[in-house]
Order: sequence, then structure tokens, then C-alpha cells
Amino acid sequence: MHARHMLIAALALLVAAPVFAQDDVPTIEVSAGSKSLPFALPKPLVVTPSAADEAAEIWSVIHRDLELTGYFDLIDPAKYIESGKGVEPGQFDFADWRMLNTTVLAKTRITQEGDQLVADVYIYDVGTGEKLLAKRFRGAESDKRYLGHRIADAILLAITAEEGFFSSRILAVSSRTGTKEIYLMDIDGKGVTPVTRNGSINLSPAWSPNGTSVVWTSYKRGNPDLYLKELSSGRTRVVANRPGINTGGAFHPDGVQLALSQSSAGDADVWMVDTVSGKRIQQITKTPGIDVAPSFSPDGGSIVFSSERSGGSQIYLQDLASGTAQRLTFQGAFNFDPVFSPDGKSVAFVGREGNFDIFVVNLEGRNLRRITQGQGNNEDPSWSPDGRYLLFSSTRTGRSEIWMSSADGNHQIQISEGGNWFQPSWSPR
Repeated sequence: MHARHMLIAALALLVAAPVFAQDDVPTIEVSAGSKSLPFALPKPLVVTPSAADEAAEIWSVIHRDLELTGYFDLIDPAKYIESGKGVEPGQFDFADWRMLNTTVLAKTRITQEGDQLVADVYIYDVGTGEKLLAKRFRGAESDKRYLGHRIADAILLAITAEEGFFSSRILAVSSRTGTKEIYLMDIDGKGVTPVTRNGSINLSPAWSPNGTSVVWTSYKRGNPDLYLKELSSGRTRVVANRPGINTGGAFHPDGVQLALSQSSAGDADVWMVDTVSGKRIQQITKTPGIDVAPSFSPDGGSIVFSSERSGGSQIYLQDLASGTAQRLTFQGAFNFDPVFSPDGKSVAFVGREGNFDIFVVNLEGRNLRRITQGQGNNEDPSWSPDGRYLLFSSTRTGRSEIWMSSADGNHQIQISEGGNWFQPSWSPR
């Protein structure tokens, strides 16, 4: 996936950034996984000594975020020639950075004002000396990690003209406490906080479209029932608790309805239910064979799911208006857990060919591409909000962790730490 990205001037809050005519905007070739852009990120200039520890953590967050993208060749700070100079034009010498073949330089200055941290960020095209971004960020001292993520988002936007994803979060399951609970974590694997603490089995978390609520299946009352939690208030309620399974909850884009699998007489079908009342609205699938793991298209007009109707598990696409379903996968005898891409043009899923691996296919069932291979078992795909990356669980290190891959599979990097992590779900933007 070789994309051409523009180096553009962003709106500067400190000093006016240069304005380019469209034809004059510098361009640079970058692709996820290539690490093709030599990038320098010096430690912040700390104006207020009391903020030294906070500045170091902010820098660490920015560095890790940029590493996750796979775009940048992050130059080793030990090789830097310059030390301790300013961040604004005229306060340092570009020659010190050109000697390292640096393409982009990002400088930060941290000041503490009461319980607030102020971060001034300047980004430069080293070759031309042009300022690509000059922007001021503010945040509470307690939110220093989030401040770092916001800065990384701004850096990515200024360089690639693409919005960053570093301020998003991940839902995931972990058995780190001995039982399977749902957790939230930052995109870099830090900031882990529990969503459930019921000591039971909790599975398959999924975000609401606006990112304020989560649904999941829990066995805390014995039966696999579907629950919804409002993250701000902590209020939790049952959405579906019919006898048998109530699992695989997936929100419709309207946020009012959701699809899930419910069983009847041993057969599981996909149903649409109301998120408030839990009442059934529509039965989506009616054919013999287990139908599970629904995922809506971005426009809400169709749905993909796993079905055993043809023998073995395969991926099907169904138009909700007509009820017409078509089979998308024909390679392999066991394919499951499909997820629509944010642009609605392709579907990621898990296929078993020896081990479990992540695949992507278009809506005609063609252009199949393999994202993982020969690296343990890889399951539970989840798209980034912009469709450039996928999260998934992988056992390639000997234990299950959350990994991230570029959409073409060229760049893969571990996110979680500590093992026993699976079923990630990437938050909306």
C-alpha cells in the first residue's frame, strides 16, 4: 500500500506558518512499514524545571506513537549533534540536522503554568528549512500522556495530511487476573483500566458508534447474556438475556439498534434488537446452520457474518433490505470473525490454514490478501477508524498479545504487554 502524502502547512497558533499554493506543496513518498522518512525528535526543551519528568513522559509517548505508524525512520537521539538549543526559527542550525540526513524535525518546548502543561510544537522540513507546523497545546499535568497523543496526532497530520489515531483507545479481553475481564487501554498499550470486574467470563467487547458505550457478552449470571455499559457514568444494563447464547453484539451505525447472535433449539441466528428495550426488531438470518459474528457496513445497509450453512464456516454478505446473501470466502474450510472496513469496500476475517491468520477480501470475494502468515495464531481483527491499520491478537511471542498491522501487512508491531490479551476493538475516531 504505497501512498503519496503531502507535506502541508497547518494552522499555526504561535506564529504564522508558510502558506503554499497547491502546486508548490512539497511531497514525499512514504508507505506504512517502509520506515522511509528520516525523522528527528529531540527531547523537549524544558522551560520550567519542575516539569522535567512530565516532559520526558510526553516525549516518550510521542516517540512511541510515531514508531507505531511504520512511516518513520526515527533517528537515534545518541547520534544528534545539536543539544539544548531553541525550537523556533533562528534558534538552531539546520546544518546539524542535514548532516544526519534528516527529512523532518519535530521540536517541542514544555512550560508548566500551575497545574497546566503548555507544549509548543514546531515541525520543520529540514531540506528547505520550511516550518510545517507551529502549534500550542495545553493540558492538565495529570493528562500528560493524552497531551503526548494529541501532539503525535498533530505531527502526523502536518506531515502526511492524514488524521492521526493516537488519541483513540482499545477495548480488549484479558485473563491477567485469572478471569476474563474487559479492559480499556491507550493505542500504545499503556493506561490500562478495567471496564468489568465481575470475576466471571466476559467476551467480545464492541464500541458504540459515538464511543461512549460498550457492549459485551458476560456469563456472570450463568447464561451468556449481552450487556451495555455507559463509560462516563458506569451505568450497566442487560440488553439481551434470552436462554442460550446472546453474543457478538455489533452496533448499527445509528447507535439505536444492534445485531447479535441468539440461539434457538441449538441453532444460532443473527437478530437485530433495540439497544434500549432489548426487544427483537428483525431476524436477519433464517437458514439452517450457525450464523454468528455480525458486522455492519458503514452505511448500515448490509451486514457480514460467519455461517456454517454451506458446510464449515464461511463469510457471507447480506443486503438488509432484500435479505439476499452471498458467500464471500471460498478458500479454506474455516473462515470466521468478519469485520467491515471503515470505507465499506473490504472485509477482514480470520481463516484457518494450519494456524489461524488474518485475511482481507473485497465485497466481490476477490483480491484476497493475507496479512499474517507463519507467526503463531492470529485472530480477532479490528480496523482503525481510518482503515489504514488492523488490530488483532497473536500468539507469535508464545503468549497472546494485541498487535497492530498496516492494512497491507507490511508493518506489524506489538501493542499490549504481559500476555493473555485478545479480542481487541478499536474505538471510533
